[in-house]
Amino acid sequence: MEEKQHPPSNGTHDSHPDWATLVTRSMDDVSRILHSEVDLLQINLVAALRIQIDYALATFAMMVVLIGASVCAVAALVLLLHQSFLGWRGFPWWQALAIGAAAMFVIGIAIRQMAARSTSQSVKAI
Repeated sequence: MEEKQHPPSNGTHDSHPDWATLVTRSMDDVSRILHSEVDLLQINLVAALRIQIDYALATFAMMVVLIGASVCAVAALVLLLHQSFLGWRGFPWWQALAIGAAAMFVIGIAIRQMAARSTSQSVKAI
């Protein structure tokens, strides 16, 4: 007996009679697409990481400069408070240093409060 082959519903013959080859090719295509996507993700992550490292280094350099400027400002304040001019005798060294330390302490607390407020506002925005 002869086996009857039923034509597909649209009237064309199947161009890929080997389903295993079709599945293999499609899996190969999917694999290449995924590999390309992973490469693109890696490129984007490397670029983002470089940007963050540059930002961290710039922030570190800025903090070093600001710490140096703060030390100079406190030294200038202490010397100004200790100096005698226009009939004012000036403070003794220990009082001038205590006033400078208190001023830096108050400024540090104010900066901390501003940073906490900006952090909480940015978290609420997210």
